[in-house]
Amino acid sequence: MDSRFVNSFTVPTQTRFLGRSVFPFCLKHRLALMALDSALVTEGKEVTPADLILAAQVCSESKIGALTWSDRWWAWKMTRDKALFVKAVNVFRDHVGLDDWPKYWEKTERGKAGGAGVPWVLTIVANLIANGIEEQRAWEMPERQAVWLNTAFSVAKGADIAIMTSEEERFMEEAKAAEDAAKAK
Repeated sequence: MDSRFVNSFTVPTQTRFLGRSVFPFCLKHRLALMALDSALVTEGKEVTPADLILAAQVCSESKIGALTWSDRWWAWKMTRDKALFVKAVNVFRDHVGLDDWPKYWEKTERGKAGGAGVPWVLTIVANLIANGIEEQRAWEMPERQAVWLNTAFSVAKGADIAIMTSEEERFMEEAKAAEDAAKAK
């Protein structure tokens, strides 16, 4: 069975991040971070300790902006200890769970991706609701689960989607490594 799928549906309900108990990363959290123009969800922006503190506030569903003494301590510590900062970025990255999203086989046919200008976050939520998931649950379920369910619902409706399993990906990586080794000889 695909390990990304298994990981997506066996995530803990809550974890600790920068001294806070945080809920699983969901579309509601992504939307909040997007609205706050967080470097953690905006490409091309450099992540700072303040971004991580803000993410901890959002994911713990705490009051945004007001720094506690613990927030100040974590910010101070991450500013002075680059290894701790890098570790915190990686912990947040793991918390988001992008590595557990389904991977899709690329289509070799020419064509344009559909797009009516609807934000992808809303597209996923709308598809979940259209398939009987309550609105609050659609916004608050772990994002990785929402992406998997959205994919399954789309396939059930006839979308031409092919998911690459983690086993297939591993096989392809091994084949590529063997090919590169043979070329190097």
